[in-house]
Amino acid sequence: MAKKPPPALSVALAPGVRLTGLPFGGAVLIDERTLALAECAEHDAGLLQRLLTKGGFDASDTEVLPLARRLLETRWLVVTDEVADDMAT
Repeated sequence: MAKKPPPALSVALAPGVRLTGLPFGGAVLIDERTLALAECAEHDAGLLQRLLTKGGFDASDTEVLPLARRLLETRWLVVTDEVADDMAT
């Protein structure tokens, strides 16, 4: 019997982080507590929107994975308690 893949991680914007779309297609992440700012080019903004719309990612999503890793490491995103079961199928 085939082994079921592990559930995908669910992610969300970190507490106090806001995402604002820019008119040219990019986006800006703003930390309300520290006023830190991170600008995303149009391609990365699209990946971030895809990531947040899905609510998570899995290891097979090789395009989103590097961006998700960077944003998790720099604490713009956090892993939530929820598991995105539908993404693992």
